[in-house]
Amino acid sequence: MIGLRTSDNCYAICQNPSTSFSSSLVCGSSKIESIDLWHRRLGHLNYRDLMKVANIEVIKGIPKLGKPSNPICGPCQKGKQTRSTHKRVDEVLTSKPLELLHMDLMGPMRTESLGGKKYILVMVDDYSRYAWVAFLRDKSEAFINFKDIGLKIQNEKGHPIERIRSDRGREFDNSNFFEFCHSLGIKHEFSAPRTPQQNGVVERKNRVLQEMARTMLNQHELPTHFWAEAINTDCYTSNRTHMRPHTRKTCYELWKGKKPSVKYFRVFGSRCYVLKDHENLGKFESKSEEGIFLGYSSKIRAYRVYILSSKCMVESINVIVDDIGSRSRKCDDDRIDVSKDIEVIEEKSKDEKLSEDEEKKDEQGKKGDRGRIEPSKKNKSRQAEDRSLPTNQGLGHRVLKAFATPSDHA
Repeated sequence: MIGLRTSDNCYAICQNPSTSFSSSLVCGSSKIESIDLWHRRLGHLNYRDLMKVANIEVIKGIPKLGKPSNPICGPCQKGKQTRSTHKRVDEVLTSKPLELLHMDLMGPMRTESLGGKKYILVMVDDYSRYAWVAFLRDKSEAFINFKDIGLKIQNEKGHPIERIRSDRGREFDNSNFFEFCHSLGIKHEFSAPRTPQQNGVVERKNRVLQEMARTMLNQHELPTHFWAEAINTDCYTSNRTHMRPHTRKTCYELWKGKKPSVKYFRVFGSRCYVLKDHENLGKFESKSEEGIFLGYSSKIRAYRVYILSSKCMVESINVIVDDIGSRSRKCDDDRIDVSKDIEVIEEKSKDEKLSEDEEKKDEQGKKGDRGRIEPSKKNKSRQAEDRSLPTNQGLGHRVLKAFATPSDHA
């Protein structure tokens, strides 16, 4: 084989006149098989694992493989594609309140509230994570309630809302929201379709409110139509007790600028007594009426109470809440220990046993004697009853108190 060097530093092969062209051009090469072929042969095994088993030679028969020509395999995407991952945010992305508001709508609920509501509008400030809730009869009321809450918090903080974020539900993506945001210079951001992770702040708040309300209703076995009162109380409580992630302050302190106080907090669903300060009572009429404690007023400094007799909701500051005696008996922490009372009953004294024996003898004598009972025997039986009665009454009262239901303690 003869070759001539050219000007571009390459060699041109010249044919030998004594031999044919096919016999003179013989070359030995190392062949690398296609990884795409073996990818299909092995049931569309992913390229990373395929390269791994080929390099460490854990399987016989797989040759040396090169890099794939196209890392995206169409059949693999059709058969294996999943949702995109969403990284967790470990920092505060906003610098002041009202820079970004998250919104979402929960519902419809299967049971209407006391006021006939079926939906919940939840709004969360991104910087402080302070939340607001509003209850709606229909989805179309979302804009009215958002406008009402938005104008109030803008006046409270002294600067406008910059951005709001919601999903693309028709209750948010409509002309009313567009015109309102356009007039105030608010940027309305939407999450991608069927991607609640992009609005995860308010989605997580929805879950927290639902779980707290479900627990509080089940604690005292309250009717489900009290769900709106439970949600309102949960929002009020969580704003004052939950800390903003990546900070050492509560949501209330970040929004209000001062630490919250919870000294007036009471157990939701407890038995309470409301003073009848709106009625002209008689000299010997009851001064209070019984009700169920259902949270705190958002407009005045008062408790919200459901009156059992009139079946109506009232707000009053003259309320006594029995949150200790009305505890749920189904909670393990609230169970009353009756072991000591049982031991007292079993370990009776000798005097009590003697008094019981005398009572049995007197009863047998009364059954056997068909005539008139003598005064002396009658006095003896009365004395035996008088000796045994206080002891039995006292023990019986202790056991009854130990096994009494929450309603019996009130």
